[in-house]
Amino acid sequence: MSPATKPTILLVHGAFHGSWCWKYLTPTLKALGYPTETLDMPSASGIPGSTQFDDAAHVRSIVDSLLRNGKRVVILAHSYGGLIASAALAGLSKNNNDTLIGLIDLSAFILPGGIDHGALIRSLGGSPYMDWDTPAEGLVVTKDPKNMFYAPDVPDDLAEWAIAQLHPQSMTATNGIVPPQAWDDETYTGQLGYIRCTADLAVKIEGQDKMIEGAGGKERWVTRTLEGAGHSPFLSRPNQLAAVVDEIVEEFEAKLR
Repeated sequence: MSPATKPTILLVHGAFHGSWCWKYLTPTLKALGYPTETLDMPSASGIPGSTQFDDAAHVRSIVDSLLRNGKRVVILAHSYGGLIASAALAGLSKNNNDTLIGLIDLSAFILPGGIDHGALIRSLGGSPYMDWDTPAEGLVVTKDPKNMFYAPDVPDDLAEWAIAQLHPQSMTATNGIVPPQAWDDETYTGQLGYIRCTADLAVKIEGQDKMIEGAGGKERWVTRTLEGAGHSPFLSRPNQLAAVVDEIVEEFEAKLR
């Protein structure tokens, strides 16, 4: 596949993060010939009240714009962004299966649409890693972002840089209803990929595997593994991550030939 034919990769960040988190990945993807697009989700703006539906509508608007402009699109979605990207693609790929190639989740959440995310968190005993209604009502921050997001493989100086960029997350999004998901829709014709991170402390590998299995398993999801990677390989190992993304896209493309 020549660089001129490679699809645009839309990068969808996770909770608390923003487009800044892809700073080191975008050059490595571009070196492999991939155009990239980034965005900033409303729920991670530090303003309370935004929902997962608001985030999904924002991502969908960007996908629609790319497709209208004749771009072939793959989404790479991280963590919470997996729920949002899948929601943004719901009902879309049926008529765009030549240009909307698919979704790659990076250590991301896979949950069926309609689930009450807040009730799920409460059923698991709550989250001891979060400070709720902080720094203001309707917002949430993590108590130890360095260990949760950046251990064990992001260098200390880079982790401190990233922590300074984090924004409080909307509690309405964190605790809200999960929108309908493309992977859970029988009309979805796009492809699905998942990059497992074995040393992730935020979305542990056992949870990643359980979610993949519950969403159809490896028969539906093209999977790759980053051994020893924590939650943020876009910072700790961008070259390795870009190479794995390239492998998955190549596999997606081979199925379309």
